[in-house]
Amino acid sequence: MQNLLGPPPLPNSEPQQAVETSQVEPPPTRFEVELEFVQALANPQYANFLAQNNYLEDERFINYLEYLEYWRKPEYVKYLIYPNCLHVLTLLKQPLFRQELRHADMAQMLMNDMYAKWLGVGAYTLSQNDEAIHIDKDSAGNIEQKSAAGEKSSVADGDTADKMEGVERNGLVKAESS
Repeated sequence: MQNLLGPPPLPNSEPQQAVETSQVEPPPTRFEVELEFVQALANPQYANFLAQNNYLEDERFINYLEYLEYWRKPEYVKYLIYPNCLHVLTLLKQPLFRQELRHADMAQMLMNDMYAKWLGVGAYTLSQNDEAIHIDKDSAGNIEQKSAAGEKSSVADGDTADKMEGVERNGLVKAESS
């Protein structure tokens, strides 16, 4: 029986021997299953699926997300291909985010945020800071960021302004200082 109290053992560097009697692959290890799940959190549509199907309301599932924090340790984080999954893991600890994630618009906004970061224009992000994203409807889809110092910057994103309308009302969307 596996020890479920701590993180799974790291994979060994030796290649696995093929089963001689059959071509059936062995079942995935606990490490592989948890790695796959954590990285799936980098997909906002999957996170939205979890929220819509009430997984994020189950206390046992919330505890499991807390358990997965071991992926931040250097010996485990090196196996992550999609490190933004750790950002989503952090966001999932917030009850308000879990509630808002039930809406497809929030998943789309999270996807837009990740895409903006990937492009390097990361003028906005979902995080816990003092700056909020404000929607500038008169600018036909520009997202305007007002910093505490009064500076403004905008990122054009088509109909994102319409998709983001109403999310700010809950104080959930925050901008990251650059």
